Amino acid sequence: MNSLAGYCGLTGDQQENPVFLERQLGLLQRNPSQNTINSEFCAKYLPAVVDAYNAQDTAFSVPMRMLNVIAYLPYFVRFISTTAKTSLCKIQAHRMATASSTPADPTYLVEMCQFLSTLLALQGTNSVSEEDKQVLLPKLREWNRKYQRQQITRCLRQLEGDPETTIMADVLKQHCEKSLNECGFDGCEMSGTSKLLQCSRCKTAVYCNRDHQKKSWPLHKATCFPAVF
Repeated sequence: MNSLAGYCGLTGDQQENPVFLERQLGLLQRNPSQNTINSEFCAKYLPAVVDAYNAQDTAFSVPMRMLNVIAYLPYFVRFISTTAKTSLCKIQAHRMATASSTPADPTYLVEMCQFLSTLLALQGTNSVSEEDKQVLLPKLREWNRKYQRQQITRCLRQLEGDPETTIMADVLKQHCEKSLNECGFDGCEMSGTSKLLQCSRCKTAVYCNRDHQKKSWPLHKATCFPAVF
């Protein structure tokens, strides 16, 4: 986990290392503890990696790559809805719209579109300015024709307002927000944040009562870390 932070240039004693980060992320994808490691990273470093992302002005960067990996986690969802000072969706869309060139490696382009697609689902297409949308749509259509990758297609369809893709985005948003809005005890469907008890440690899980919280701990503890935000 700390090595990820180091490769992102967040620890103060190491500069960004995109090559080592790519290798580490590749290894992490095959690690059964991936969700635990990513959750611990979020709890400790998410504000720092977002600051690093905001400080840069390119559509693809080391911080963007790391954020794309963790964007599905409740730590990230809670951060962008309660702590982030600016809309990451607006920023990413603007950077992609105004970029003077396209990444030479299609993998990077796919990651950019995947990140924007997730942000569009979480923060809504209305967070993208009409000016940026009109510039970005032709780019997405060109990339879609050239590479035919589902991440690019999904991003394009979201900005076009395709009904089926909009429904899929809503389902993704509900899934990502579930642990923040619904009792974490398996089988309990109690929802409504005003009535639920929040885990004071990670702040990414809620419960309808102490009993359900206690019974859920054996499963929850794998991704529960003290959040710095």
